[in-house]
Amino acid sequence: MSLNNRCILWPTAGPPMLPGAYNNNYQIVQSPGYVVIFVEMIHDARIIPLDGRPHVPQNVRLLMGDSRGRWEGNTLVVETTNFTDKTAFRGSGPNFHLIERFTRTSPDTIVYEFTANDESSFTRPWTAQIPMKKTPDPIFEYACHEGNYGMEGILRGARAEEKTK
Repeated sequence: MSLNNRCILWPTAGPPMLPGAYNNNYQIVQSPGYVVIFVEMIHDARIIPLDGRPHVPQNVRLLMGDSRGRWEGNTLVVETTNFTDKTAFRGSGPNFHLIERFTRTSPDTIVYEFTANDESSFTRPWTAQIPMKKTPDPIFEYACHEGNYGMEGILRGARAEEKTK
């Protein structure tokens, strides 16, 4: 089963952060030394250090990658590496390298820009830009359970199928 069917990772939740059919809200919180991006979809929270520490070793792979942030003027720049082969953003592999830029352009707008790079998957790096508008609406719980009612039976069947191979 895919990661989104198992309620582990949703392709639009990020990184990169893309709008989907619903649950498109993000909450961005800055504290001393960190930025946290809380995603309404799947309820993921990215904790991004801003203290200049290096990325984790290359042999450590994470579903949402390993993010490190820094400020360039009034733009938050987040560099993410060390994705797993299961993340596969738009066909990318474990060498996927992502640079995100968050720039506040007005009191209620952030321009979100990301550059995707994976030499083994794309012919060249490519960039997209999405305006993010502030909303007074609350972030709702994402109760991802629809595909999980039958999870026990689905997994039992998959294990039985694996034994026949």
